[in-house]
Amino acid sequence: MSRLDRTASTVLTFVLVLAGCETADTEPLAPAFSHGTASHQTAPVRWHGQQQLIALGGNGKSGVVGGAWARLVRNQNGISYQIHAAELNPGNAYSLWLVVVNNPAACAASPCSAADLFLNAATDAQVRSGGTGTVAGASGMAAMAGTARVGPLSGWLDGRSLGDPYGVEVHLVLNDHGPMIPAFMPGMISTYRAGCANTSPFPGVFPATAIADGEVGPNTCLLYQVAIFQPQ
Repeated sequence: MSRLDRTASTVLTFVLVLAGCETADTEPLAPAFSHGTASHQTAPVRWHGQQQLIALGGNGKSGVVGGAWARLVRNQNGISYQIHAAELNPGNAYSLWLVVVNNPAACAASPCSAADLFLNAATDAQVRSGGTGTVAGASGMAAMAGTARVGPLSGWLDGRSLGDPYGVEVHLVLNDHGPMIPAFMPGMISTYRAGCANTSPFPGVFPATAIADGEVGPNTCLLYQVAIFQPQ
């Protein structure tokens, strides 16, 4: 299929996405699981470390993102989560990523770092798409959510699972793909690097499966915001 055909076939999808961006952050999220004792956590959303690097295209910000928050629900069957982001760049595309660390005690850093996830097999971590991302509306606010069940968990690393939902460390990460380009949608809100140029500062520890996830484009992409939930 040509790029022009792909653009035409996805116009309606983009209209719906853009129309929903302004109100999504006010919509309630129903719990994904209904059995077992549930554990509820909330966490602040923080600027990702890449955003401090103005030379790479970051905004120079660090610390907590004002007006943003995240929530995690754990029970015996799995986890459900939502992130309410703020200060998004209107018109930019964002993908959501779920990080699960089954053995956070094996991490050298607390919370676990990227090196812990990809260079230390003892952490038994996985990174996968957290669900459909978003194209930011004029308010710069948006809500995204998803679930993961106990058992095999596909993602960037092979042979990984979600083990004890109460004992895992969970990160929710937003990746900024730059201004939305119709020809690269919906990959810009569902893959790691769709729309991203090869010159983007992809972390060196990321596996080849991450860098190959999505079509190369013209934008400079950086990790944007993150919320972290450690075991209670």
